[in-house]
Amino acid sequence: MQVVWILEWEGITPEVYAEICQRTEWEIDPPKGLQHQVTAFSDKGLVLTQVWLTPDHVMVFMERRLLPVIRELNIRSMPRVDQYPVHGILTPQ
Repeated sequence: MQVVWILEWEGITPEVYAEICQRTEWEIDPPKGLQHQVTAFSDKGLVLTQVWLTPDHVMVFMERRLLPVIRELNIRSMPRVDQYPVHGILTPQ
């Protein structure tokens, strides 16, 4: 079951996000199961929306790639995360 994963992370700037991306290599070696990603920044921080093939794929990425980097960078804040089953995806051309 596809899921949409919406992460809002206060205090994560574009510079910190770039460092996270570099260390996790998720933009050059996308994690298995990641189908779509939209990255944005609000006045509070990072807003990341991803579509994953299954919730299990999200957990593997979090445990093996993202959380170790967060610990390395000594980031102490935690994001707000919402996850929902995908009802539909529209990609107009």
